[in-house]
Amino acid sequence: MIRAQVSTFTIFLLILTGTMVSCSVDKTETNLTSDDRRFIEDLGILDPKEEIELFESNGGFSGIKQSGNFISAKRIASYWIEDEEKEVNSALFSTDIDSISQTDLVSKLTYASYLTIYKTDGSSFKVYVDADSTRTYQFFNKALDHWKKYRKNR
Repeated sequence: MIRAQVSTFTIFLLILTGTMVSCSVDKTETNLTSDDRRFIEDLGILDPKEEIELFESNGGFSGIKQSGNFISAKRIASYWIEDEEKEVNSALFSTDIDSISQTDLVSKLTYASYLTIYKTDGSSFKVYVDADSTRTYQFFNKALDHWKKYRKNR
């Protein structure tokens, strides 16, 4: 009897875990909802008509309500919200960025790769990309391409 209960309980846990995993879809630029966009706009780092080209969230179960990193043709931005504390960063490619460095950690299982954005005002912030190598390099290359395009026109 106990053995049958353990098996039934184990099967229930596996089904529950599988359901939870399949329902939690990573947010990317392709599946952001209008509510997601409004949330990011309310943070002050996205204009209403600005298109997000790449988006990643490291927010775990809290998703985009806790963390987001994105690139548009206009800017690169990052935010982290935890325990009612907000860290919100944004830099315009055209005027705010002095340089960008890449930290490639795709081969490390427990670390996210990131870009460090060095701003012309002397401050800096990091944009994290916790993804496979293809997605990470897509983020790295898109940021550098936009920055170089504006830098060439200065």
